[in-house]
Amino acid sequence: MVIALFILMVVVLLTAEYFSISRKIASGVLANSASMNPISTESIERYFHRGHSWALVQPSKDVVVGVDEFTQRFIGRIDSVELPQVGSFVRQGDRMATMIHGSKALSPVAPLTGTIVEVNPRLKADPSAINDSPLEKGWIVRMSPADLAMELRGLLKGVVADRWQEAVRAHLLHWFAPRVGPVMQDGGSLVDSISDVVNADEWRLLIDEFFKEYNNDTNIQ
Repeated sequence: MVIALFILMVVVLLTAEYFSISRKIASGVLANSASMNPISTESIERYFHRGHSWALVQPSKDVVVGVDEFTQRFIGRIDSVELPQVGSFVRQGDRMATMIHGSKALSPVAPLTGTIVEVNPRLKADPSAINDSPLEKGWIVRMSPADLAMELRGLLKGVVADRWQEAVRAHLLHWFAPRVGPVMQDGGSLVDSISDVVNADEWRLLIDEFFKEYNNDTNIQ
């Protein structure tokens, strides 16, 4: 009887130890997997600023920031991009970079207030990544937000953001009416470089109309 109780106690202790070790191993595997595999931005809700920039909140609470499809079509194929210094502080609505196409420039604004902790290293060698993948590989900066919860309330998301973008597109077509041909491709999508179909004066008017107080850069002198 004593021997049976002793054996039972040993079995219970070994079983408990086994499950404890299994949990530690599983936790380590998950941690390593998270660090090795970057989070897909497709699974995180995207917030849009009316200045045509977007923000993705990461699990670390850092925010990845870029520009929308309208912006990259508005400026055209980007020749170069001026990026902010890591460690610099920007306020919501302030210029965070400058994109240059030919003689024209456009400065996307920060959708949130915070400190720049990283700039996209890809953009130095390939600034047109913003054109090719504005919502993914063409992100511009990663920042540590100063007042995330409060400022997110003023941004657009989901269906509201979709409807706003549709309204902006309709507004652009109305601006060019009745000569919508220069900005409309077959199939109804916008041309790849709106800046190429307007002169310097029209470009300034377009900036005032669609970026308003969000942008001060129009032409390269």
